Amino acid sequence: MELRLMFKQAHYSYNDRQTKNHLNIYCVDLNRDFEKLFTWMHQPHVAKFWQLNLPRDQLLAHFKSALEMQHQELFILQINGQIIGYAETYYAPDDRLAQFCQLQTGDFGIHLLIGELDAIGKGYSSLIVRGLSDYLFTQQMAERILLEPNIEVSALSMLERKLGFNNLGNLELPEKIATLYAITHHDFYRYNPSEIACNLSNWPIVRLHFPSFPSDEAVDCWIRELDEILLRHEPYIVISTFDREYQFSQQARKIEMAWFKRHKPLLAKYCCAMLRVTNDAEMIAKLSSPAMEKGMPFRCIPVQTLELAVQQAKLILKSEINSNA
Repeated sequence: MELRLMFKQAHYSYNDRQTKNHLNIYCVDLNRDFEKLFTWMHQPHVAKFWQLNLPRDQLLAHFKSALEMQHQELFILQINGQIIGYAETYYAPDDRLAQFCQLQTGDFGIHLLIGELDAIGKGYSSLIVRGLSDYLFTQQMAERILLEPNIEVSALSMLERKLGFNNLGNLELPEKIATLYAITHHDFYRYNPSEIACNLSNWPIVRLHFPSFPSDEAVDCWIRELDEILLRHEPYIVISTFDREYQFSQQARKIEMAWFKRHKPLLAKYCCAMLRVTNDAEMIAKLSSPAMEKGMPFRCIPVQTLELAVQQAKLILKSEINSNA
């Protein structure tokens, strides 16, 4: 419990819409995490594959060196509130993997372990791979995700069967024979549709993120969240971001348009503006067009970065409050 309370803001979060499990990833802090890492690395099921069951001073030196490497990130994994494991993500062309197979610009890799014995056998590996892949695709602009688990790691055999990864064959590395798995951005989101993220933690600023190929179920959940926002009967502003291949199905688009038409008066009254983070010239022109201004019940404003969007949202809300004072 004490360790859990020391974790505050997650670096990234991911919800599995099928299992309802929730993953948080936290950047490794050796002052906080080393004892846990030391314990995990000396667990027999971890030591067999990671081979880092080193004396305390040597393991600490290893992690200090790893944290200094610019091409990789080290994370502590938390599922449903329990700290359960460790992961590394890395830019593959700058990693030693480039010596053993042909890589592409935009390739990122993942290493992971579940250290807590009571978290093994619960299907968490799928959630972790999904969550870390989503992080790399959306935050690091990865084009392809790679995993190269030891051929003896049965838990990751689901990469191909459940998650849509392609098996590229075996790879002989100095310490293991691995199976190389890969999946592209396009294929990942076709196989693993994500939820539309609706963040109200900074109300009255509403943060929406639309992933690639959201399922009709995800769109339906998002519409219900919008209903709850309107029931507040309070002014708010929306900041929206979109993944690279964002696309609704025709049915989901019909549901969205029907909702906007039905609630147009309330949207005009309470939604001060929608700030869309984009650098796409075509989208900027569309948002600034007379047709958009005429058809939408609120202002649609293109903004280049999320930081600028937050600043502009605060200014708009301040102006709205002053005008109603």
